[in-house]
Amino acid sequence: MKKGMVVLLSLLLLVSCFGFVASAEELSAAVTVTIADQGALKLIQQTVTVTDCDADNALTINDVLYAAHEAKYEGGAAAGYATAQTQYGVSMVTLWGNTSGNFGYYVNNASAWSLVDPVKDGDTVYAYVYTDGTTFSDVYTYFDAAAVATEAGKAVTLTLSGAGFDQNWSPIVVPVAGATITVDGKATEFVTDAEGKVTVTLEAGVHTVSATSATQVLVPPVCVATVTAAKEEAKPENQEPEQETAPSPEKNPQTGAEASLLVIVLGVAFVAMSLFGRKADAK
Repeated sequence: MKKGMVVLLSLLLLVSCFGFVASAEELSAAVTVTIADQGALKLIQQTVTVTDCDADNALTINDVLYAAHEAKYEGGAAAGYATAQTQYGVSMVTLWGNTSGNFGYYVNNASAWSLVDPVKDGDTVYAYVYTDGTTFSDVYTYFDAAAVATEAGKAVTLTLSGAGFDQNWSPIVVPVAGATITVDGKATEFVTDAEGKVTVTLEAGVHTVSATSATQVLVPPVCVATVTAAKEEAKPENQEPEQETAPSPEKNPQTGAEASLLVIVLGVAFVAMSLFGRKADAK
């Protein structure tokens, strides 16, 4: 009896362990990550595979940032990313090698509460180092499209929005007006209007579209534009070529004179033959 119970308990333990391993393997997600350090983009919309790196049986922002550094930072997460347990819970102390402690992060363009906020497959995470490390006036901004595909020379309209707060400190979204659009880090002549809208045209290639402002400190927004070369207009098929009308031959003055002379000669010959005929009859 005791031997049977031992075997049964062993089997139950084995099954539970198998279930735990299977559950752990299921904790995986593909998340797109962007990281900026004081206005400079360091990682642009890179998709990384996220696993439960801290073994808390959940996928969190912490797992995402660990995975991003492990995959993309030189030296891995050990060199560029670190957290510590503080009075506020798990706190970031190093981001992309920066140890200032002045960090912010958003999930799907919404402010997050902490590094242990959950994430899921298909989410986007944007982490950044504040440019203004004193009053923390940096405004988190984003375009209405994270990526666009178009042809060279064709107009593309984007809307730039920023995260703000109302008088009760409730989160709101506001248009970002007067921002200069940049393409691959270079300023352009395109500027957002009062509604945050801007229409741009781009050359062929893959470009990072962002923005700067003379009046606000912006966390740089990102839109990746894939621009193909403009297509040539196709000629209609089975179209017969237009036939050119042959020019009318010009009259040759020489030809007209020769015709007149021929008429005179024939006339003289006719008269001569008539006279010759009459003389013959008279004989």
